[in-house]
Amino acid sequence: MAKIDKEAEREKLRLQFEKEAKSRESARVMSSLLLQGATMTRKHCKACGDPIFRQEGKEFCPSCKNGEQVTTGKDVDNQSSQVERERKGENLTGARSAILDKIEDLTKKVEEEEDIGKMKEYLSAIKEATEVLRVMDEIG
Repeated sequence: MAKIDKEAEREKLRLQFEKEAKSRESARVMSSLLLQGATMTRKHCKACGDPIFRQEGKEFCPSCKNGEQVTTGKDVDNQSSQVERERKGENLTGARSAILDKIEDLTKKVEEEEDIGKMKEYLSAIKEATEVLRVMDEIG
């Protein structure tokens, strides 16, 4: 009977690891997009729940669209106002750069870490850092 329980536990852990691997990959992709200048919007994908990103006037879900970008006219119009905000926020450039560097460092740590608890800490820090970047984009 214990052998069946061990196998069930192994399957449960395998499924959890697969889910966390997808989460790590998603975080890596999102971090990379942020480093490339994409903006994480307040919107979330209806299919997977991940945040929608905006880059070059196009919005897309990096997780389930596999980088395929969907153009939205409203965001093309808003792109010029975003550029204006970025010009006003030039004094935040140093802080933004430091935050992006930290996100990249944390992403590498997530990829190398085997301890799930540590991974969660790193992913939480990445999430908080991306939220700070979002707020900086709004005020900047």
